Amino acid sequence: MKKFLAPEVDLDAREYWAQLRQHRLRLQLCGQCDKFRFPPLPSCPHCGMLGGEWRDASGRGTLYTWTEIVHPLDPRLKDEVPFTMALVDLEEGPRIGGRLIGTTAARLRIALPVVARFDDVDDELTLVNFQLS
Repeated sequence: MKKFLAPEVDLDAREYWAQLRQHRLRLQLCGQCDKFRFPPLPSCPHCGMLGGEWRDASGRGTLYTWTEIVHPLDPRLKDEVPFTMALVDLEEGPRIGGRLIGTTAARLRIALPVVARFDDVDDELTLVNFQLS
């Protein structure tokens, strides 16, 4: 993971990215309906309540779906293909995406247990990815 197009970090997501840098997966929790949400938003998509509290997430989840990338859209990633991108249903409820590291697409199946891992791209950017648990 040497080359990566860095995300634009807005006010709502600033805390999320800062915590990833510390190797912590934190999600917003609504104070009214008690549901976690992702991506970070100014209000709850379930009940509409403004705000939310940041809470640690377990990082455990199950594989929802995946795709194997063999032709990167960004030419800077040409030396990293093939790689697997996955959507994961976290234990806390939200579905998030990341690379699936350390396995091949041929070994995957829906609902396979996975766990988050933190990959430092450089001194400023850390990504949450997943591996089989």
